Amino acid sequence: MTKRKLYVLVAVVISGFLVLGIGSSALEGFLFDQIPYNYTSYLSIPSNSPDAASIDGYYKLYGKGRDFNFHIVLPGAEGQESPLDYTADGLNGTGKINDISITYGTIASLLSGNFKNALFNTKIDGNYTMACAAWTGYGNFTNNGQNFLGNFKIDGVMTDWEGTFHLVPENNQISLKTEYIYYPHGNKTSENTKEVKKIYYL
Repeated sequence: MTKRKLYVLVAVVISGFLVLGIGSSALEGFLFDQIPYNYTSYLSIPSNSPDAASIDGYYKLYGKGRDFNFHIVLPGAEGQESPLDYTADGLNGTGKINDISITYGTIASLLSGNFKNALFNTKIDGNYTMACAAWTGYGNFTNNGQNFLGNFKIDGVMTDWEGTFHLVPENNQISLKTEYIYYPHGNKTSENTKEVKKIYYL
């Protein structure tokens, strides 16, 4: 085989792999965009002091393909929180998955009806916005197949919050490990800025 024919063969093979990769990605995205979902589960927020009870409720995640919504309700929490922070309407949010890579684990989990495993087996990144009572927030998230990480920023009337979170599957639940600061609205350098590490359970 001449060098020229070898170069042509190599070019054809490489082009084939590129086309296959692009085609698979496009097909993958198209198929995912057709899937509707509706998932509801338990939520628990540990108390800030040992003599108080945790706040329990539920969250709902629903949407189709890359566009999703989420709703968090904590029955009774409106009686314990400032109306600037939480009301009976709960927390509402919307999000967008920008990039997605479906794995064998994704498909196997969906076929078995295990939404949690499907979530952690799928490589994704995206962004979201949320609102509750008198505050609004936004953030980003990414799952590289090993770590599901994200960040958030909340703008409140009296107080702002910002930090990071790490979603971790634990037995039959998901722990949401957060590290964040809160400070007087618009004044991040205030001496009243506080650092917090807290775990929520989904």
